Amino acid sequence: MRGKFSMKKDWVYKMPAHFLGAPFYPYRAIYPDMLAIEVSYETDAERLLQYLPDVFELRTPVVSIQYSNCRDVEWMSGGDYRLIQVTIPTTFKGEGDTQNLDGDYALVVWENNTWPILGGREEDGVPKIFADIARERHVGEHWFTAASYESRTFLTIDFERKAQASQDTLEKLKEQSKINLFGWRYLANLGKGGAALSQATLYPQEVLIRQLWTGEGSVQWTKLLPHWHPGQYSIIQAFAELPIIRYNEAKMMVCSASLNVGDSRVLTE
Repeated sequence: MRGKFSMKKDWVYKMPAHFLGAPFYPYRAIYPDMLAIEVSYETDAERLLQYLPDVFELRTPVVSIQYSNCRDVEWMSGGDYRLIQVTIPTTFKGEGDTQNLDGDYALVVWENNTWPILGGREEDGVPKIFADIARERHVGEHWFTAASYESRTFLTIDFERKAQASQDTLEKLKEQSKINLFGWRYLANLGKGGAALSQATLYPQEVLIRQLWTGEGSVQWTKLLPHWHPGQYSIIQAFAELPIIRYNEAKMMVCSASLNVGDSRVLTE
């Protein structure tokens, strides 16, 4: 007997597609309660460029590592998950309204929950993979967290909280609330080399900061043996080998975010 499932035009499907389809609409994923710690540092530009696709230009050789604890997430029925996002400041050299478009290119995003990984990766081109990510803890004003995979810690983040931003500063930051997150959506061919799909993507977001502290931060990448992390070894090793020339001012934020899924699109050269 022939199967009865067929895909409907203009619907959106998630794997496995024969269970998870719905009509498309310009969805906004609302994150009303987030705590984030961001540490950034300058590194060697030439070494960093080897990981940036050639349709982008590096604006400055800075690596930003942001830990976020996403709580009371609407599309998860009030659930939560944590992520660590590694980005670099770039410009997309495209056509039309995307010509010289500034944003942050995501080198990798680790998350500790399957569903946000699947949605953000296949639908929006964000390079998401899984890791166990500890909830932020603190002793006094010293805050810290870590990421691991199969019981091997590969990243620790430390932040010494100092000055709290004024209300005037927070009001000014509202003018910079919109973020262009760049990614790369890639699907390999089946049974042969090459790509079935390979394209630059734009995933617009907006972050509203309610509280902000500045301070000093640091990260520690742990070099691992290949057999400890067969799938992620090359990623972790690349970051561990990038030199940390100097740290920039670190920050902690209590904020809300809107991920504008309905506005994500392919970027054309």
